[in-house]
Amino acid sequence: MKPRFPLYFDLDGNNCIIFGGGDEAADRAEALLKFGAKVTVITPTLCAKLRKMDEAGLIRYIPRRYYRGDCSSGYICIAATDNEAVNIAISDECKAKSIAVNVTNPSDFGTFIFPSVTIKNGVTVSVSSSIYQDHTDNICGMIADEIPSILAKVLKDNITE
Repeated sequence: MKPRFPLYFDLDGNNCIIFGGGDEAADRAEALLKFGAKVTVITPTLCAKLRKMDEAGLIRYIPRRYYRGDCSSGYICIAATDNEAVNIAISDECKAKSIAVNVTNPSDFGTFIFPSVTIKNGVTVSVSSSIYQDHTDNICGMIADEIPSILAKVLKDNITE
């Protein structure tokens, strides 16, 4: 598989819809919220982490299963249910409407990869890899840890030039 092109979306105030209520859905919701997205979660049940987000008013929770047409108001959509057929149906709807969609399983049906993301000192670092997928969080964190020293060098070099 060829590497995917990194693209940074302005999510601030935009509705991002997540289908599914498990840990992967919760991780994606948490990441989207860091970027100012309005997150809607559509699923019959929520994991503990998503339940806490709902109770805190951080997400909009619609307690039911996916229905065709649910993707229409999404700026981007995440198909993270535990049912591959439902995830593929969500993907098909999004593609027909030119809405970016991330599919957790089967991932090849998505139009974008959800990267590991961290923000440090105002710098956003994102990492994705089809080869080292299980290690992207660690890679992202290690790069982020180097940001202060990189910034110090960059800023010092700019001052002396």
